[in-house]
Amino acid sequence: MQTRVRTKTIAFIAVYAAAYAALVASLGALSYGPINIRIADAMLSVVPLVGFAGVIGHTLGVFAANIFSTIGVIDLLNTIPSFAMSFVVYYVYKRTKNDYSVLATSIAYSLVLGTTVGWMLSPLYNIPLPFSIAYVMAGNLFVTTLIGWPLFKLLKKTGIFEKWFPNENQVKKP
Repeated sequence: MQTRVRTKTIAFIAVYAAAYAALVASLGALSYGPINIRIADAMLSVVPLVGFAGVIGHTLGVFAANIFSTIGVIDLLNTIPSFAMSFVVYYVYKRTKNDYSVLATSIAYSLVLGTTVGWMLSPLYNIPLPFSIAYVMAGNLFVTTLIGWPLFKLLKKTGIFEKWFPNENQVKKP
């Protein structure tokens, strides 16, 4: 079966990636430092509602945002765990259609990114590894659970993405 990518899907991916990168770059001091609070990570809550297009948009947004990182090219490596974990958020919700799976996988996203980013930032800022991981994890947990989770619930309730991505929002009958 051949998959056809729609123009609106490509447009969504581009807008998502651009919005993510713009939020990160415009809030540079919060986004790139040792505390690392990326407000744009609240956008992760959109991923389950739009499907794989959200995974690609999130991944490209992280890549584009990390080009502007104050620590250099090494930050581009964090695109890999961002892709993997945004895929987990999408996939688990797709399989379960359980709203709480979005909360649980967002927490898992924060734990993984806290570890990978914290590991990278620890030697750069001369912060002990456990503290570096904890700082990044706490910032990410704050954003994904206190901003992202309510955003997910609001966007799901409004059904704003149902017309654009109808296949992602249908509940499959057993």
